[in-house]
Amino acid sequence: MAAKKGKKGKIVALILIFLVVVVLASAFVFVKGKLNMIQYDDGKKDYDVSIEAGDEDEIDLDLSGLDEVDPQGIPSGEVYKDENVLNVLILGTDERTKDFSDNARSDSMILLSINKKEHTVKLVSLERGMGVPILEGPYKGQYDWLTHCFRYGGADLVMEEVRECFKVDVDHFVRVNFTSVKYIVDLIGGIDVNITAAEAEHLNLTPGRNFTAGVNHFNGEVALAYARLRSIDSDWQRVKRQQSVIQACADKVKNSNISTLNNLLNQILPMIQTNFTQGEIAKLMFIAPDFLGVEFERMTIPEQGTYGGMTGMGGRKMFAPDFAENARILREFLYD
Repeated sequence: MAAKKGKKGKIVALILIFLVVVVLASAFVFVKGKLNMIQYDDGKKDYDVSIEAGDEDEIDLDLSGLDEVDPQGIPSGEVYKDENVLNVLILGTDERTKDFSDNARSDSMILLSINKKEHTVKLVSLERGMGVPILEGPYKGQYDWLTHCFRYGGADLVMEEVRECFKVDVDHFVRVNFTSVKYIVDLIGGIDVNITAAEAEHLNLTPGRNFTAGVNHFNGEVALAYARLRSIDSDWQRVKRQQSVIQACADKVKNSNISTLNNLLNQILPMIQTNFTQGEIAKLMFIAPDFLGVEFERMTIPEQGTYGGMTGMGGRKMFAPDFAENARILREFLYD
């Protein structure tokens, strides 16, 4: 009798082991299928010096009230690292289709900082009109807008600029383009954004819209228009709007069910380019639920009062940050 019970126990154990293996194999196939949808790229490109005529007017910076200063050299010291903090450069490029182009510019650059120990997320918008020293290629040593660095040397050069100018550890990027943002917002059913009367008035210039000050529901087209809006104030307010759109998207996704999330992944992942490996992304997927519903802390670099004005390549007007001071501010924000 005891022998029969022992035999049955072994059979049950074998069945349980088999079921566990089947579940794990199914999970692996599911995750692997999702990861295969992403576009993987090392972020490197041949250096491009073909900035087209007229590009000097693409950012109309207001330098009034700023002292003209000499270009600031990159600060000394080591790049700061913390094993609990993962910094990812989010690049929004300016294609008008869902396809990525080698000739695009990084119209939006945001440092996404994930603290895996504290379960916090921080967003740092990098002002695209900052003058930075080109660190590689034919223009090495000259100063140009940070946004042009993507065109010159791809995501790899932009990460190097951020890493060396601000002494922040960043080796990974995620790239989307603005057209993708429109599709993503529509896929999640739109977003709710709190806007001012001036913002509502500007958005209402497009026929058929009737927005008011306060919380409004945006579809993808309006969310994109809002994220790119700067004509009523400045590029500084524009980056804050972009942060608001990101937060609104995160707030919307946190309440989605499994079926909706699965559909979102199927639609969104093919519109992403990154230098993360599949293994690195798989690890992040396991901790992602810990960050659902997190309210992002936000800031913009350079900090107000820490920059002057300067003229760089092509006679372009640009902000001249005090890199050492902004590196200190950024380190304190991200790691303390």
